[in-house]
Amino acid sequence: MRWRAPLRCLRPGRKTRRVLGVLLIAALATYIYVYVQVERSQSPTDRYITLEDGRRLAYLAINAQPSPRRRVVLIHGAPTHAGSWLTFIRRCAWTFPDVEFIIVDRLGYGNSDRASEPGLESQARSLEPFLLPGVILVGHSYGGPVALRAAADFPDRVGGVVLAAGACDANMNDAQTLRWLLDQVPVVMPQTWATSNRELLALTDENRAMQPLLERVRCPVAMVHGTWDPVCPCDSTLSYLREQLVNASGIDVVAIPRAGHNVHLNYPAEIAAELHAMMAAESRDVSH
Repeated sequence: MRWRAPLRCLRPGRKTRRVLGVLLIAALATYIYVYVQVERSQSPTDRYITLEDGRRLAYLAINAQPSPRRRVVLIHGAPTHAGSWLTFIRRCAWTFPDVEFIIVDRLGYGNSDRASEPGLESQARSLEPFLLPGVILVGHSYGGPVALRAAADFPDRVGGVVLAAGACDANMNDAQTLRWLLDQVPVVMPQTWATSNRELLALTDENRAMQPLLERVRCPVAMVHGTWDPVCPCDSTLSYLREQLVNASGIDVVAIPRAGHNVHLNYPAEIAAELHAMMAAESRDVSH
């Protein structure tokens, strides 16, 4: 028939089909490799606490002390586990000889109970056993809003918050349609990816629900953010937080030129500097 001739022109040739086949096989092999690496990734946590609801939370204590005078809790993003903070620990923990660092596996990750927990309130409440008075919370990416929610819910205990590329903007609306589609086929993703996708799918609504609570945050807040962050755009995130944290005792912003999202891996010294500054300010306030 005459109409078949134009369609025949659209059919890819043998060489094109061969190239497409090779590319498809390479993409599939790459995905399988990444899948295996994600599933085999082991968290370094070796201690556990049991929460009031019966779930177990795993954590790692660095420079553990029976009655620490100062404690810092490091909160990871998604999808990862406590191991994402080991670079910071190796490079910077030695500059804090009297500080106990607690690195948690958030609910749903690492060696903690693996059931998904997309609620910021529950994630923040799971940290309550670690919240000694004056504790400083450091959160990367999704760990940022968890830290802010804990500071809002426990304002008398949290002495400072450091947001490392914190995913805290209630207006970000990050790829919701794509995340919804991925959530319909979780079988093709590693468990940690599926858990992360559910968290991020809910994050915009969770940040909006937290927005009226941010006025409860009274401690100093530092923001370390890359200007080229493709996940949490720098300008909009920082301006949003400046507008909402009206009662924070201080706001410090470190915008790192040409830095991306993983500032906790690539710029740990900047995070350490903010911690030192917070602790020095606290010491001056106590001495006065």
